[in-house]
Amino acid sequence: MILGIDIGGSFIDVVSMKNKKFFFISSFPTSYKNIEKLHRIVNINKYEKVCVGIAGWIRNGKILNAPNLPFKLSFNFKNYILENDANCFAFGVSRIFNKKNLLGITVGTGIGMGIILDGKIYRGKGIAGEIGHVIVGGRGKCVCGGKGHLECYFSGWSIKKRYKKDAKELFKKDEFPYDRNFEIFCKAIANVILIFDIPFIAIGGRIGGRLKEEKIKKIYEYLPKQFKPEIRVIKDDLMVAKGACLLAKENHRRRNIIK
Repeated sequence: MILGIDIGGSFIDVVSMKNKKFFFISSFPTSYKNIEKLHRIVNINKYEKVCVGIAGWIRNGKILNAPNLPFKLSFNFKNYILENDANCFAFGVSRIFNKKNLLGITVGTGIGMGIILDGKIYRGKGIAGEIGHVIVGGRGKCVCGGKGHLECYFSGWSIKKRYKKDAKELFKKDEFPYDRNFEIFCKAIANVILIFDIPFIAIGGRIGGRLKEEKIKKIYEYLPKQFKPEIRVIKDDLMVAKGACLLAKENHRRRNIIK
């Protein structure tokens, strides 16, 4: 059995995999108390391989920063792989949809991006793909401490700050704001497409996975006609955890396994 864990800014999702089939284990709000619950799930069951995807900047198996998590993380698992959640998302989409080159963009509490080139995660020096913290202008203060970042305009925390409601509630009432801030988000994705010219763009997460397909097409308005990638909304809240399972299976022996 393989276990995939997604620790996001708002939710923790746990999925197992056996014989290429996924099994839902649990989903609960992100809190310090529930991290203890997660430890019980992992340690009671003897999983062969474990991958933990978190909303954080990871280099050489160490968490450098996790601005959208409310507390510092520590684990007492015996063996596990630590990976950025957007990388897990992109890797999962790559394997499930059979795409060797793609950008996987997650929108939830924050915004992340995983880059898959020739079937492998591109990490740069470790933390490549932090699209949520690219500078798009303005003086808005980001949770990471910077100013004018994309997350200041379009992310779960900035939407709640602006509208005094969770995005989940706005979606339920069909009141989600496809406003100028959404346009800034689309422009940021268009800029990344222009740099990489990658043929497949996957957008997911608890906000990204609920965006309307026809609204997402606005990205094309900011692209020259020569750039026509396939852009797909991935309506699967568990894709990060599934990608973590697949990553654990394929990369269990890579150097950033922590013992």
